[in-house]
Amino acid sequence: MATPFGVFRSPNISPDPEVGIGNWSMLDFINAMVLGLSPELEHYYPAFPYPHYQNINYDDLIDLKTYLDTLPPSPNQVADHELIFPYTFRRGVGLWKWRYLERNKSLRTSDPKTPVERGRYLVTGPGHCGACHTPRDVFGGEMVDRFLAGAESFEVGEGPEGESEGRIPNITPHSDGIGDWSETDIAYSLESGFDPDFDSFGGSMVEVQENTARLSAEDRAAIAAYLKSIPARRSD
Repeated sequence: MATPFGVFRSPNISPDPEVGIGNWSMLDFINAMVLGLSPELEHYYPAFPYPHYQNINYDDLIDLKTYLDTLPPSPNQVADHELIFPYTFRRGVGLWKWRYLERNKSLRTSDPKTPVERGRYLVTGPGHCGACHTPRDVFGGEMVDRFLAGAESFEVGEGPEGESEGRIPNITPHSDGIGDWSETDIAYSLESGFDPDFDSFGGSMVEVQENTARLSAEDRAAIAAYLKSIPARRSD
């Protein structure tokens, strides 16, 4: 993943005991997902979206680790990140956490009881929608007052060194975003990959939509209900 801070590479999370997470305990996994800490208690860079995964309830985290343990182990050795100075120093991530990590805790919903609460849980936790759709400041922290209002994209594509800058859309109920979409439109787009004008999703959202299509109809409707309930925010 190319970013202004350098290139981050996704780790091996198969149950391989040498290069994956096969030797991780359940506590190791939860510490990584909630606190952004490795089993050796080193900070993970927040390109790993633990600021959002900290909103996932523990039952779901346990289920997730249990599922990952059933996958075939892979011996793939992933290369290190290629970051620019001074982001090569992981200790600085501790300061980043101090400034940003606690921000999403007010969003946590451990036992959703209504469709909006269920949608809030899915959007702010497992779906980590804000990781892409919320703009960031110069230190890479999400601008929570612009939650889901759209952001820059640095997806792999055409351009210098394979990078292509673009925009990730506003998904708040503003006229700049999805204000004229109904809840039915949103739920259908998550299932089909088509917006109300029958344009298809592009970029990394294609893979996201392929996964939201696997959700239950009730969960897609809950996401739609939540997105229509949040404050409307103007794009940049």
